[in-house]
Amino acid sequence: MSYDDWVNGALDLLAREGVTAIRIPRLCEELGVTKGSFYWHFDDLEQLMAAMADRWGEMQSEAVRALAALDSIPVESRIEQMAAMLVDPQHWMVEASVREWSRTDDTVAAAVRALDQRVFRTVQTAMLDLGFEPVQARLRAGAMVYLGIGLIHGRDNLPTPTPEEVQAVIDLLARP
Repeated sequence: MSYDDWVNGALDLLAREGVTAIRIPRLCEELGVTKGSFYWHFDDLEQLMAAMADRWGEMQSEAVRALAALDSIPVESRIEQMAAMLVDPQHWMVEASVREWSRTDDTVAAAVRALDQRVFRTVQTAMLDLGFEPVQARLRAGAMVYLGIGLIHGRDNLPTPTPEEVQAVIDLLARP
């Protein structure tokens, strides 16, 4: 069992069951290993949690690079790709768990805040590129970002929109 196996296993458990599930005995059971294996790689649970936060940060850096790459494609394609990100269930599971975790961890909270701001700027730029005035671009970008956050948090309590329904809402917000 490698260091990466532990971190990835913990992130998988986080996505499925939330931050309260991240406990050494629970992880050992989940991964089918002993506590000795855990302590070979980590001094304590805090060190694993820091490694998880680092790994999530790396994953978000990839997401930020993907967002930056969107700036170079036609605005209509940019919006379609952002919509596709909204309907990815794996994205929702991880994102919801990390957002929940951010309520109790300042480092994770700062990373979530930075990503939200980057997403907002990317969407706002798309709205400006579509020809909206700055105030309208800001309002529409805010509505789209809140739509995404709402989809993440409401997925267990509300009907899950189809990709077509998400696209219809985005079309509504992206059209004059």
